[in-house]
Amino acid sequence: NLYQGLLGLPRAEQIALTASAMAMLADLARQHGLLLYLESLAWTPLNRLSDQVELIERAGRDNLRLVVDYWHCYASGDTPDDVARLDSNLIYGVHICDSLASTGGIPNEAVLRDVPTGKGVLDLKAWTDAVKSTGYRGWWSCELFCKRQQQDDSFAVAGALHALMSDLVPKD
Repeated sequence: NLYQGLLGLPRAEQIALTASAMAMLADLARQHGLLLYLESLAWTPLNRLSDQVELIERAGRDNLRLVVDYWHCYASGDTPDDVARLDSNLIYGVHICDSLASTGGIPNEAVLRDVPTGKGVLDLKAWTDAVKSTGYRGWWSCELFCKRQQQDDSFAVAGALHALMSDLVPKD
């Protein structure tokens, strides 16, 4: 008897209801000059990049974009090739992050993301090159979910992440 959201509904209905809600939110945001971005989570029914593009198109609002999050993409089954096919105008931001190997099923974020960024199974250069290939020129963010790094010397961790990001996304 817990909240189920859109689980169990046919995909077409999930898309229609979500796109309608996104359109309403985008209309509210527009009143305040805001842009909204969608970051579909890996454990949700509409978690693929193609789902996000379809939702944005169906919502039909010009103030909706998406975030490319390497971990959510990977855990949802998307690949760098899927990212490379995106229209750069749809991308609002990028989350550079890593993962341990996933064995499928509903991903356990606390387990899979407990790895230093750059030390997991994701080829961060391939993911980053895929984003760059779209012509995207926006903000990049490094996400840190590794418990050990969260407890380590924050200056050392930040320095290492800055160096990694500088290698992946050099300033123009």
